[in-house]
Parts: sequence; structure tokens; C-alpha cells
Amino acid sequence: MEYFNLSPSTEPSPPATGIGADVPDPTNISGSVSDRPVHPTAPVGINMEHPEDATIAAAFPPSLRIDDHLPDVIIVASNNVYFYAHRHRIANASSNNLGGLLDWGVYRRGFLPSIRLPESGDIVNVVLHTMYGLSCTHFHPTLETVEAALDALNKYGVCVQTHTAPYQPLHQLILSLAPYRPIDTYALAGKHQLEDLAVTISGHLLSFDLSTITDALATKMGPVYLKRLFLLHQGRLDALKNIILKPPESHPTTPGCNPAQHGLLTRAWALATAQFVWDATPSKAFPEFEVHPPETGHSPTAGLSVVGISPNSLKALLDPIGDKIACESCRLMLQQRIQEVVVSWSSVKVRLTQCPLWSPQILITFLVLQPTI
Repeated sequence: MEYFNLSPSTEPSPPATGIGADVPDPTNISGSVSDRPVHPTAPVGINMEHPEDATIAAAFPPSLRIDDHLPDVIIVASNNVYFYAHRHRIANASSNNLGGLLDWGVYRRGFLPSIRLPESGDIVNVVLHTMYGLSCTHFHPTLETVEAALDALNKYGVCVQTHTAPYQPLHQLILSLAPYRPIDTYALAGKHQLEDLAVTISGHLLSFDLSTITDALATKMGPVYLKRLFLLHQGRLDALKNIILKPPESHPTTPGCNPAQHGLLTRAWALATAQFVWDATPSKAFPEFEVHPPETGHSPTAGLSVVGISPNSLKALLDPIGDKIACESCRLMLQQRIQEVVVSWSSVKVRLTQCPLWSPQILITFLVLQPTI
């Protein structure tokens, strides 16, 4: 997060009390910005060299003009970061006037009212950007910062569901964290009942091992979103089994390939796909799954997830079945079947879908029967 450091000799000390402390009018401040360089790409939460100094958030300076109005209130974070804000913007976004704190500000001639919040500057930065409908992705807040900001938004009467709707800045911010912390981001979406976010984030969890979900994560996301994640994995596994159970079709008898030889292809297909049908579970990887004959010199495919396997990877696993098939007609039938498998697997859903809520008794029964929990 970008800060302007204020010299203590030109700027008063941060207010000792939380609300109503007098802070000079920003139009009367002169020479308060030091020569210390500001790093434009510094993330929110950067460690300040002198935490006792008052600092101004670069995104909310005294000169920030919104709706043709200069700031008329100062928000002071717990680490003495000053945010020059606009009361009408905060009042419009908050249903409780910032937890009742906004009502306490008292105007005095030449001074602006200030409100001290218990949250740190990086959290307040996300909160104010959300209230203003602005993006703060360029500050690179951590997932922990975003989670604390969502809790703060709820506390200060801001509807999180409204501001996390698709194409909203906060929606895009949370999505930007999903590729790096998918299960934690999904749990955060479940905690706040953010349906659209949970659906999108679930696409990053196809290869996630459900057996590693901790009690804390399960509690955070709640039983409904936990159940839906299991259903997504189980549904994809069932679909994959149904797709690959069917062997390639037999071609008409030719002089070089009679019906007895047709069985070679069927057996090779059944051997290569047997582990999908009998051993696979939603969370299980298959490092021992190898369709490459030892004579071909290929290395085994390791660590691929059954549920999260891509169509191209599935094709790569099935293609070597034909390495030992001499009949060109059989090889052609094999390639046609593999193409059908790839197309069918590509059409299987990769995200959550809406499903009715289950009663607690049915949900407990479902979870108890899952071998991966």
C-alpha cells in the first residue's frame, strides 16, 4: 500500500481518542509530504520504517475530489494511516453509518472530524475502496487482508453480497487470489454465502485432494458448500467412468483381422481403463496408472488427478493403447473412440451448480458415507 509519510514537526500527533479528535483542514497543510520515495507497486501491508509517524494513504489524499467534493472526514487506521474520505460516500455504502462512528464526527472551524478504526491500514484500504466502488487489486492485498476486510465490511453495515456481484471490483479482487489459494478462497466465499464466487472458484479445485480438508476449513465454508464440493468431484468421477466403460467398436472382418483378433483391442482398452472403474475415488491420484508398454520407453504418468484430468491428458493416456495393435482398421476404431471420450469429457461440468439445500440429517448421512472424509 502506498503511503505519504508526514513529518511530526509539521503535522500533529495522531489523535489519542478514537472519535472527534481535531485534525487540521487538509487545505491548510503545507510541506507535509517528505522526500522519501514512494514505490508505486508496493502491496498493501508494507512495513513502515517509522510506525510512530503519521502517514497518508496515497489512494485517499487530502486533495481527493469525489462528486466535486473534497474530503470532509478523516479515517485513521490502527497503525496511524490517514485516509481522507467523504461522508456522503460512506453513508451511502453503510447501513449503520460506519457502525455508528460516522454520527460522532463534530465539525469545528478549520478542522476536519476524524474517526479512528481498530483495523490496520491495509484492511481499511480494502474497505474504503469497496465503499467507493474502486479496485484495489493493484495493491496486491493478501487473502488474510481480504478476509479481515470482509469481516469489517459486515461490521460497518456494508452488504458484502452486493459488492461481490460479478464484475464488481471486490469480486475481481477475490478471484485474483483463487489460483494461488483455491481452497482457502472457496472457504471464504462459502463463509459469506458468495454464490457466484464459489461457483467460479470451484473450477480451481478439480485436482484438490478432498481428504486434506481440515476441520477449520470445513467449518468456515459450512456444510452446504462442503457438500457441493464433494458432489462436484463425485459427479465428475461417475461421468468419467460412464464415458470410458464403452470399448471401441469392432470393424467388419478383413483378411488380416478376424473377430478373434478384435478382442485384442477390447482387452487392451479394458486393461488400460480398469483402474478408473474399480479403484478411483474423487481425491485419488494415480501415479501407478500407466498405459505405456515398457517396450515403448515412455515414462509413467505420475500424480494425475482422476477428477481434474484434462481432456488432452486423458487422450495422452489412452493413445498408447494402440501401440501393440497391428491392424490399421482396429487402430482407426481406437482413435475414433478416443476422440469420442475427449469430446464427452470436455462437456462434463467443471464448476458447482445450484442444488437444493439438504436437511441436516440427510447431509450428515451423505458425509458419513464418504470414504475420503
